[in-house]
Amino acid sequence: MKLGIIGKPQSGKTTIFNAASGQQEAVGDFSKAVHRAIIKVPDHRVDVLTEIAKPRKFTYAEIEFLDVTGLSGKGKDSTAFEPNPEFDLMEAFIVVIDAFSEDADPERDLQDLIDEMILSDQVMIENNIKKRSRKIQLSGDKSGVREIELLQKCLNHLETEKPLLELELEDEEEKLLRGYSFLSRRPLLILINIAEDNLAERDAIEKKFAHLVAPGRREVVVVCGKIQMELASLEPDEQKQFLDELGIDTPAVDKVIQKSYSLLGLISFLTLGDPEVRAWTIKRGTNAQKAAGAIHTDMERGFIRAEVATFEDYSVLKTLPALKAAGKSRLEGKEYVVQDGDVILFRFNV
Repeated sequence: MKLGIIGKPQSGKTTIFNAASGQQEAVGDFSKAVHRAIIKVPDHRVDVLTEIAKPRKFTYAEIEFLDVTGLSGKGKDSTAFEPNPEFDLMEAFIVVIDAFSEDADPERDLQDLIDEMILSDQVMIENNIKKRSRKIQLSGDKSGVREIELLQKCLNHLETEKPLLELELEDEEEKLLRGYSFLSRRPLLILINIAEDNLAERDAIEKKFAHLVAPGRREVVVVCGKIQMELASLEPDEQKQFLDELGIDTPAVDKVIQKSYSLLGLISFLTLGDPEVRAWTIKRGTNAQKAAGAIHTDMERGFIRAEVATFEDYSVLKTLPALKAAGKSRLEGKEYVVQDGDVILFRFNV
């Protein structure tokens, strides 16, 4: 899973990246460098199962963050638009919004960024309509007419100054658009970056921006990037002490990751054995056979059944024989829909 960190210049993008990754990239240097990091997804269930199973290794799920340039933040006034090619790889954007400077206007800045995405998509669609219409005129091949009609539908929507994320599409239309990297169709995690002096008001600030939340489309989290970057440089014991002093239960970076999962409809299931305890990331609604494919394609191809227990039951009963004796382990077929926190042993044959 790849998430792009975007925002206006000086909004704290790289500060947030450093806080999440523990890296020390230069901030405020206006460079066009792409910073990337693979982040371990905090999951207490991996810790508990590791303590129970005593495996040789344990592996958390991972998420990739990319700190990139490519948006000017000038909204409708953007003239030369050159979106970063890295955008094509991103499943969602973390939009960092300045709420710490004296003249900060978070709602204006967010709208400017969305307007710029809309403008980018309009230009892309207009160019593609012209190209495909010209091809039909020259070849007489009308197989692309449906795609042109759909692109025109998207363009009409964008001309109402609304992002494509808000356009309802049928499954067939979704498939036709898969080859296009529309910016305004990506889900947004809106990160309100506040000053240290406003930490005590973070809950009230989050409520202030709650109207921006739309499940599966937009989420909001309030953080102080400066504090989070300082936290990332501390040892775990020092981090806990620092958080306690600030009256914070969970590091904001953990909340960012959790909300990213929610935004993209992701869950984790777990496997354990002598060699490894591991968390695997899948889309919510994935069946057991497809989930097996997240581990290895051979397991999906040769799927026989899945032996499933909940994490809660496993954490109490601790062994598969004990789970079976208590009736807490069950056999499921290929169509079983995997639930978040399922502990699964896959049976397969190839």
